[in-house]
Amino acid sequence: MDKSTAKGYVDGLGVLPKVPPTKADTGFGVLVALTNDERAAAATEVARALRERRSATPYVVYVIEIGASIPEAAMVAVALEAELRDPERRAVQEAEMKSVLHLDTGDTAKWPFSIEVGSVASVVVEQAQNRGAELILMGLNRHAALGRAIGRDTVREVMAMGGIPVLAVRDTLTGLPKRIVVAVDFSRASIRAAKLARRLVDDGGEIQLLFVEPGILDAGAESAEGLRLIQNKGVEAAFSELLAELEGDGTVRISTSVLKGGSPPAEIMKFCENSRPDLIAVGSQRHRFLDRLLLGSTARAIAADGRWSVLITPPMREENK
Repeated sequence: MDKSTAKGYVDGLGVLPKVPPTKADTGFGVLVALTNDERAAAATEVARALRERRSATPYVVYVIEIGASIPEAAMVAVALEAELRDPERRAVQEAEMKSVLHLDTGDTAKWPFSIEVGSVASVVVEQAQNRGAELILMGLNRHAALGRAIGRDTVREVMAMGGIPVLAVRDTLTGLPKRIVVAVDFSRASIRAAKLARRLVDDGGEIQLLFVEPGILDAGAESAEGLRLIQNKGVEAAFSELLAELEGDGTVRISTSVLKGGSPPAEIMKFCENSRPDLIAVGSQRHRFLDRLLLGSTARAIAADGRWSVLITPPMREENK
């Protein structure tokens, strides 16, 4: 990237929405996707905090997935869908489910709620897109090693299918995160992750911006654009520009760290083992199909690990064309 191109890239970042002071936050739509009663509580509490503290507008979808492991799954799915098409029966089913999920009292009782049947990832992404959600909020559990290896993870499926940020929370996160580690490579996706993390962090909290110096520059990845910018401007200058956009009202402490070489996922997770954040935020990069299929990405690796709540900001849809 020559200097004129680098300048255009930086100028392009400038047109992205500035991070407003927390008190002036104008709110945003959040699709709360629930599929498991045990993981619903944490997601609901985080959604409640986002509504009360960040003026978010939650919409809850409970997705019933009928898989091949259930005998006569197709017949069961058809029966459920037929019942939900009847307005009176749907109202009864949704009222019962809201009671099970403890969404039938207080402010949560007023949240829009629906039950859907189908592939969880497909339904969640479709619902989020139809409702113009700016964030998908889900529960996250740590899968067994085999489950992680074969990639059967709903959160990662949603990440792969949609162009909407995904916040997947462990049961240990029941409010706004107080400490967030943001893995940045100065690509557009990672800068969006930093800006959204700044919006989500609790007042008086801390954001640690973490950059892992790559051993090899992959020209085919979205991150290459940010890395070439670093080659031209230097890491300190790139951090300075990002910090200027993230400062906001000064209620959040923001620090930077640089790690040398190594595998980015491994280095990030090692860093987090010591810093113990409430949340890891990372941009999901574009990769060639075979790379994504065989190797995965930093975002996918961190989400699959499951030890921390994660915020994933995928590339915008127009960037995927």
